[in-house]
Amino acid sequence: MPRGRGRRGGHRKMFFLQSCLLLLLYREPGYGYSLMDGLSEFGFNPDQMDISIIYRALRNLQADELVSDSWDDKSLGPNRRVYTITPNGENVLAEWINNLHQRRKEIETLEAAYDAIKSKSK
Repeated sequence: MPRGRGRRGGHRKMFFLQSCLLLLLYREPGYGYSLMDGLSEFGFNPDQMDISIIYRALRNLQADELVSDSWDDKSLGPNRRVYTITPNGENVLAEWINNLHQRRKEIETLEAAYDAIKSKSK
């Protein structure tokens, strides 16, 4: 098995989930289930997601001071914990997105080099 798989794969999935949550919160504050629904935009299937994973990711983001929470007492049902991205979270999100842009360029360069070699060998 190639290096970088296994436990690191779980880390990458959690990083992707946290990145998506930050982006959703950058758009507007949200609560657990609304965020779970919003994740479908990024390829997550809400019917197959465990809400506890989302809350764990949100707690990690809170511990890193990237999101904050407050109680919404204006909902018709029970009070909801509403999450909001912090200014630090906005900065970190921008940094992560810039890193992704750079990684995409590196991957496209690698793909182009591979395709050039492959086309010569035909």
